[in-house]
Amino acid sequence: MLFDTDSLNTMSREISGFTDDLAEALESETHVRRRYKHVMVCGMGASAIGGAIFADSMYYSSKVSVDSCKTMALPEWVDKDTLFVACSYSGETYETIFMYKLALDAGLDVITVTHGGKLRKLSEEIGTPIVPIKGKNMQPRSAIGWFIGILGAIIEDAGGPGIRHQLRMMLPRLREYQREIESEDGIAWRIAKDLEGHVPVVYGAPDMEAIAVRMKNQLNENSKIIAFSGVVPEFNHNEVVGWYDDPYRTKFMPVVICDDRLVEISKILKATLDLLESRDVPVSVIDTKGESLLERMIYGIMVGDHISLYIAALHGIDPCNVDPITDIKSRIRKELNKPD
Repeated sequence: MLFDTDSLNTMSREISGFTDDLAEALESETHVRRRYKHVMVCGMGASAIGGAIFADSMYYSSKVSVDSCKTMALPEWVDKDTLFVACSYSGETYETIFMYKLALDAGLDVITVTHGGKLRKLSEEIGTPIVPIKGKNMQPRSAIGWFIGILGAIIEDAGGPGIRHQLRMMLPRLREYQREIESEDGIAWRIAKDLEGHVPVVYGAPDMEAIAVRMKNQLNENSKIIAFSGVVPEFNHNEVVGWYDDPYRTKFMPVVICDDRLVEISKILKATLDLLESRDVPVSVIDTKGESLLERMIYGIMVGDHISLYIAALHGIDPCNVDPITDIKSRIRKELNKPD
């Protein structure tokens, strides 16, 4: 699909390149040489979402626990059976470099996943393994195929289930989903148009919480709009009150990412949607597709990424520009350089 501006076409190519990136990433050499009990994936922003996806999707099916770390301190439970994976597409993420050093000081085995920058240089100097994100430069948030493929391979080699085979087998279906999603009468264009004039609030079923966060982040960065995310059924124990009575509720639109794997959760989601509609709240629903939880999560990512692109197209804005992130990073550097 061609758009009116180079920036929209660039982002469109990057989003559409997801399956090719994933296929290439699955061939990566992981440098994992033994089994672990825990894999801690550290990253921020787009570089963190791969860890969150596997933390959720492996929760039920893996003897290796996967933890997504976005803080700046190590928990007490990390030990010699913990593999630490530092993820930063740019290699310039302050928090990830900080945690990389902490992990080394704690004596953990460390692997770096990056396209370059200070983190790669530091890893080369110290001698810790690097799994490179290859190819030409792209927006870090567009490297999701690389992060999913590389992290899946690392987790498998660390003792997790056969993620490589699972992802390779789903690639033909993912490419078919891509064609469906990109059609002008597809779900992504429909939801992008439905969201016009509303603030999106993306809710996920429990297993889709990371996907709701991913979509919210893409709406923030690509579409340049305020968006929020949450999870059901937690929604029904607090947020439901605001949606029930707030006079401004119709200015917002819930986008609910569903997964029918658990019958009880499906029934709770139906009751939640019924209540929202009874309060005249406009709702959009994404019914995920796939033969496994991981596949349905990836389907949700693909839909959300395209929605964010199409909103940018409808608003006529540049989806690639992230000057506010550059601004806040500059302000953070100034604060960190001030004496205590």
